This record gives sequence, structure tokens and C-alpha cells, in this order.
Amino acid sequence: MQEKHIKDLVISIAFIMLLIFTVNDYSLYHKVNKVPKESKFANIALDEALLAQIQSIESSITDRKNFTFTVTKDPLMQDLIVRTRQDMQKQWEEMVASMMRLSATFTDSHGKQKAMISYDGKNHLVGVGESVANRKIVKIETGKVHFVEGNFKGELVVQKIPPRPKELDESAKERQYNW
Repeated sequence: MQEKHIKDLVISIAFIMLLIFTVNDYSLYHKVNKVPKESKFANIALDEALLAQIQSIESSITDRKNFTFTVTKDPLMQDLIVRTRQDMQKQWEEMVASMMRLSATFTDSHGKQKAMISYDGKNHLVGVGESVANRKIVKIETGKVHFVEGNFKGELVVQKIPPRPKELDESAKERQYNW
């Protein structure tokens, strides 16, 4: 019989604890609901100048998020500030290699007009009807080549290779220093 009383005692204690936890949760829920969403001190928390500065920073951040950088070189690289002779030489060589330039026009041993076109770092020997970089050669004159690219008609004239920058000139042995 005593086991029955112990069993009833444990069930009643569990029920009482459950009831206590329920009442406690209910009272905590009502306390949380009584806290206002906006503080009564919100209007004195920030002065107008500080609020304007914060809004300026926030708009600057959103502008920077939407900005697209078009820099081809790393802006943190030192060579953007101090360019070495090797950097200038490489830049000049890349410029010359990337341009399409008519080097020469001539008549071959069979009497056909030919042109030497430098493009993409290579020399291309072409005649009438041939193409270089999707440009079809339609006419070759002395010192001039006429081409068609889609609906666009254009011409190339003989050009010299652009001169190297003066800073790369080896003959300029004397240097000036700011002391």
C-alpha cells in the first residue's frame, strides 16, 4: 500500500511543478509584452549632427556596395606609384602588340598586291580577299589597305611603330636628381 502512496505523491509533485512552470511562463510573457518597442529616450539619444553623420556613412556604404570597379591592375601594387623601366618597357610593348598597323604594301613576284599587317604581336602577309581579325581586305594601294568588317568600310595607312618613351632611351645616360 505504501508504494501506491509514493506513486501518487510523485505524480502530484510533477503536476504541481508543471502548474508552477506554466504560471511562471505566463507571467514572463506578459512582462515582455509590456516593454515598449520604441524607448521613451529615443529622441534624446542622438543629436541631429550625429544622426546626419550616421546617415551619411550608411549612404556611402550602400553607394560603395553598388559601385563597379573597372581597374585592370591591383591598386595596392607599388608599380602604380613608382614605375620601373621594365614596367614602362612592358607597357610600350603591349601597346605596340595590341594595335593593328599597316607595316608595308608591295607587289610580289607574280604581280599581286600584298600587304604586311602587324596585329596581336604578329606580322600577317595578306592579299586581296584575305582576312585579318575579321577584316576582309578588298583593295590594296601603295601605302594603303581598304577593308570591310561587316557593314563597316575602313582603311589602314602605313604607320611607323610608335616611338619608345624617352625614359627608356638608353642614350640618355645623364640623369637629373632632385637633391
